[in-house]
Amino acid sequence: MSPPMKRNLIFIVSALVLLCFGAQAQDFAWQAQLAPVTQRGYHRVLLSPQVTGHAQPNLEDVRLFNAKGQAVPYLLRSEVPVQYRTLFKPYQILRYTRKPGGTSELLVHNPEKRSINNISLLIGNAEVRKQVSLSGSDDQQDWYVLKEQDLLYAIRNTQKTAEVKLLDFPLTDYRYFRLQLNDSASAPLNILQAGYYDTYSEAGKYTRIPVHSFTRVDSAQNHTTYLRLRFGQPVYPEQVTFHISAPQLYHRPGKVVLGKEKVYQRRRKKRRRARMEEISVPLLLSSNAPAVLDLPRQKVEELVIQIENADNPPLTLDSVQVLQLNRYLVAALEPNQAYTLRFGNEKLAAPEYDLEFFQDSIPRNLPVVQVQAVKALAAAKKKTRSNGSKILIWAAIALLAAGLGYMTVRLLRDMEKKG
Repeated sequence: MSPPMKRNLIFIVSALVLLCFGAQAQDFAWQAQLAPVTQRGYHRVLLSPQVTGHAQPNLEDVRLFNAKGQAVPYLLRSEVPVQYRTLFKPYQILRYTRKPGGTSELLVHNPEKRSINNISLLIGNAEVRKQVSLSGSDDQQDWYVLKEQDLLYAIRNTQKTAEVKLLDFPLTDYRYFRLQLNDSASAPLNILQAGYYDTYSEAGKYTRIPVHSFTRVDSAQNHTTYLRLRFGQPVYPEQVTFHISAPQLYHRPGKVVLGKEKVYQRRRKKRRRARMEEISVPLLLSSNAPAVLDLPRQKVEELVIQIENADNPPLTLDSVQVLQLNRYLVAALEPNQAYTLRFGNEKLAAPEYDLEFFQDSIPRNLPVVQVQAVKALAAAKKKTRSNGSKILIWAAIALLAAGLGYMTVRLLRDMEKKG
């Protein structure tokens, strides 16, 4: 067979493969409309439990489309259970007396008499060395030394016009602090703020997972309360909260059963044997601690909660809530435009967008857009595939036969010419 004929045959076979399988590359089983937005710019699309439950575990198959069917690039952001932040909290500067050629004084107020061992000074950039001393007082009359001598130097920030300098001293709780600066050799410093850095924890934001059905059984035989929560679809629970109204004091162990997994047991000179093992998380409900339990992220359709009562009466549970951490798509949206979220494709890989290189350029605190009702697309696709797939197969066979016939005729003609 000549090289041109080989190329033609390869082209026909490749076209058939693409025709049969390429059209199904981005089939989605589910879709949902976004609520309309009122302003132009980046928004956070909050993914509901109905969306995350029907998508791939890491949301690789989620796509956002505009009204023209064009894909809208997005970033995926997720809340974390606890986030630690550092915040600068300023003290009140009662006065800053500048004395060029002498000693300048900065008076700082600590009204709550916090026990501190440092003060952070926000100072305008300056190439200078300054000798300073620090003292403390509770009445601004009697002053007591805290640091006899220290040195501030090279106050220079290449990114901003001011720099923070930390002044350490022994732990104390004076109401007033007096910083004296030796300005005999140069002009005074531009001290903008005095304060301290406070580290605090910020809890992540959660969305409640709707419970389709809830049953409770208080077994007197084994002194255990059984709670079964069914969700009616796959979900990813990450936290369970209990609202208990009685008794006033309680201490109850238990567990939350997430399901079962297949575990293989090794045996000598024999094939591995599989058995099912329960996946559960220990639970302890105590009146001395919040009734909250964090769960590993795993797809389930129900939770079974067991509470051991021993010889105590069962707990009075007002409610049990199941939550998942918020996950968002960050995308640039336009007002008065319709956007559709599609998902539910096990074979689809995660998209690659340029926005991944500009995560730091997009603000964290953005307007939140809700996802509206989720609708199934699988039923409609099955109807079209049942008839359409047969037509597609016969068309592919006919095209393949025509291509092979054409190649056969060409081959016979070439043989006649050579003969």
